[in-house]
Amino acid sequence: MALLADFLARVSEPLGLNKPYMRNAVAHVNLSDEEMRDIPNPWNEMQIHVSFKCAEALAFLGLGAGAFLFRRSPTPIRRAGQCAFMGGLLGAGPVGYLMWSGKARSLNHEDIYDRAYRCRYNRNQLRIDGAFEGSAYLGLIGGLLTTRSVMGMIADAGLVSTAGLLGAVAWTVYSKPDKLKWPEE
Repeated sequence: MALLADFLARVSEPLGLNKPYMRNAVAHVNLSDEEMRDIPNPWNEMQIHVSFKCAEALAFLGLGAGAFLFRRSPTPIRRAGQCAFMGGLLGAGPVGYLMWSGKARSLNHEDIYDRAYRCRYNRNQLRIDGAFEGSAYLGLIGGLLTTRSVMGMIADAGLVSTAGLLGAVAWTVYSKPDKLKWPEE
């Protein structure tokens, strides 16, 4: 995973996401406090965090809304999954951007840096974000392999990502893992 994190760090360096950020978020490597403080662009890190939260919330709401709106449809589960996926896209894109831009206007650079620093240390949140993102990828791949259609792929990604989100939240609440350190391998 560290190799993947290093590759992603090189690719996303123009966005201000450096190697320590990627190693922490993707590879779940315990970093020194000095590496954790190395935040070249805290605004972007917080934008990613807020976009993840909005995507997760709107995917969950989309699943519920889709299940309610299409309950009489011949394919209610597929429709609910499609609504969850669209909610996640809407949350990750314009809603997440607007929410963070609105909040960031009232903060100075030190406040934004402090929030980004605290987000780096919140391992529980990174676990939940990783489960949501990873299960969305699995849903896309699984939907493509099983349905061979774009709409089936979208539906499966919405269903599996929401299931991954709920599973990660339930596991975090149940097991109460250490919030400040990744488990040693």
